[in-house]
Amino acid sequence: MNNIFMLLLFFTTLIDFGYCTQRSCHSTIFVRIFYSMLRSWLNPDCGTLCKKRNLTTLYLRADGPNDTLHYLWDFGGNPSILLALTPPSASINITWEDFIEKKKNSILFSEKPIYTFGIVINKIIEFNDLNDTGLVDITNIVNTNILHPMFFQWKLKALLTNNEFITLDMEGSYYNDASTNISRHGTLKLSLKGFCSLDHSEVMPHMLHSENSTQVDIILDNLQTNKSFSNSRFAIELLVVGEGNPDIPMFVNPKKSLDDEHTPGIFEVVEVRTPPYRSMNDFLTEGAYLQWIPVSYTSVSRTVTNSTETMQYPPWKVANHTVAIQNSMLYCYYGDKVNDLLMQRIIVSLGTKGDGFYKKTYYSTWTFLVGYGTPPNEKFSYLVIMIISIGLGLPLLILAATGLYMCIRKLPNRSSNTYLSQ
Repeated sequence: MNNIFMLLLFFTTLIDFGYCTQRSCHSTIFVRIFYSMLRSWLNPDCGTLCKKRNLTTLYLRADGPNDTLHYLWDFGGNPSILLALTPPSASINITWEDFIEKKKNSILFSEKPIYTFGIVINKIIEFNDLNDTGLVDITNIVNTNILHPMFFQWKLKALLTNNEFITLDMEGSYYNDASTNISRHGTLKLSLKGFCSLDHSEVMPHMLHSENSTQVDIILDNLQTNKSFSNSRFAIELLVVGEGNPDIPMFVNPKKSLDDEHTPGIFEVVEVRTPPYRSMNDFLTEGAYLQWIPVSYTSVSRTVTNSTETMQYPPWKVANHTVAIQNSMLYCYYGDKVNDLLMQRIIVSLGTKGDGFYKKTYYSTWTFLVGYGTPPNEKFSYLVIMIISIGLGLPLLILAATGLYMCIRKLPNRSSNTYLSQ
């Protein structure tokens, strides 16, 4: 029995070593660690200009042995994320005066990126779910309201950097859209986190992240609803921009899982992948991805009893790419070039039939990952493997021991009968 236990322990240890770290991490302090490090700068080289404008733009750089991943998280206009894969020697330059005015070419890299990818948190869609289906119909103008995140007053609540991750917490309040005369109380909270290793996030739903990904956690907290809507729910619209043929759509792939150890009750992960992209030097990239677990929590205490489902929809085409991103950081980098790139809208609605609508708790969440390359695959943990091994191995061991005992028990009887017959 001890030998079997040691064998299982050795096997699971080998599995754990399979989770190798490709981009090690450090932030703010420049210390070399094996492969690389993750560093961050808040409004780099902007100075008093950004302070006067209350601007929050966080730049992250993850250096690997053969390439570098750059991330920009920006809250001027609609919140957005820009990811760029470049040679290790490449650097970023932001012309802050033009950047604040959202002018094109105000973000440049010293060397042409191998691949770029961007997302914009474009709209918060409130819809009146009269039939309690949990499904949003964006063509039904009467029963939908559009809130643009750029009209919230954004404040930096926390910036945490350590050897394992970098977290930026932002809070948007006092929504006011003068063009439509819509004002709302309540808050829209965004927490963005960059990582240094392959592991599960501490925040439910405990998504599996890698060094090549950023986690975005969205919270609608006590957000005022339309008084004429009796059954308000919310949906979130993302704009996704990637290198590649604009006529080849992204694909949504809900994947089933055998294990709900990290997110109890949920056996599915949803992935949105961009098609592989072949650059001018014939370098084939793996593209980028979005990934999430289809669950929304309806309370600060994220438990199974305080959860509901999310619903994803097929990607939508965008008619005018340039106009779509003009109110975000992505226009500062892509400019008019975005018309020749892949751009689509991703909509995810929060809530499902019978959960009491948003008014039940006035709290909804959605958590997703955005990253480069291939999303990491879930593997059974050491604990789960041990439980499965014991559950399958112990009965077999008992059967084998019982059979052996019965065989040994019959041996003396046969010997005695043979002796007496002589």
